[in-house]
Amino acid sequence: MKKVLMDSAKIIKDNKYKIDEKNINGINIVHFKVDKDNEKKLKKIKGDYYCINFDYLNLHTKDRIIKKELLKILKVFFKNDKPTKPLIIGLGNSSIICDSLGINSTNKIMATNHFTDFLNLPKVALFNPEVTEKTGISSFSLIEMVVKKLKPTVIIMIDSLATNNEIYLNNCIEINNTGIIPGSAIKDNKKIDSNTFGIPLISIGVPLVLEKNKYLYTSPNVGEIVHLTSKIISDALNDLFF
Repeated sequence: MKKVLMDSAKIIKDNKYKIDEKNINGINIVHFKVDKDNEKKLKKIKGDYYCINFDYLNLHTKDRIIKKELLKILKVFFKNDKPTKPLIIGLGNSSIICDSLGINSTNKIMATNHFTDFLNLPKVALFNPEVTEKTGISSFSLIEMVVKKLKPTVIIMIDSLATNNEIYLNNCIEINNTGIIPGSAIKDNKKIDSNTFGIPLISIGVPLVLEKNKYLYTSPNVGEIVHLTSKIISDALNDLFF
């Protein structure tokens, strides 16, 4: 679990950071660009950040629209080319509901890496490294071993996020190409980005924890939010590849 990567509420007034913004039936989609000239000012890693914002009601009634917009964003990152050998990684702790988004998402995605070559399908591999407390091995080390073995063409990482802005709690899906630190609370874990293994990397996350005054809070319905958002994410990825 990590901090939400782009607090758009703080910089939305400055249009030079905002590439695009649109509203579709109450679903707000914002695209920000951070480059080397403003990354220090914004305290963000350079790259592209997308945020799909919705409210509780829309999450229930307009999930298809949210999924459609997420799929569009993924296609933009991949330039409409379907990755042939993606590795999708579900980060987090399956025993803690608010930290189980990644694993709940991968559990709903079709794996095809084990199929024989006569099927003309992308070779989708799924991996849930869990947390160091359960395995005794850092997530980075486990991911590194899997990447070296499978040699994927792209990595997609899904994780629960923490935010210090309650506006975003349970109410958005973030997508970026800047990388992620799996289990960032563990000091020996390293950042994984497109430079780590020399292949593109996309991160997808939902802020499910609110951080205030060094305490972490979650909502009573977090299990419901994990179920709904993980289905949207998994459906979008299944549509992307199949």
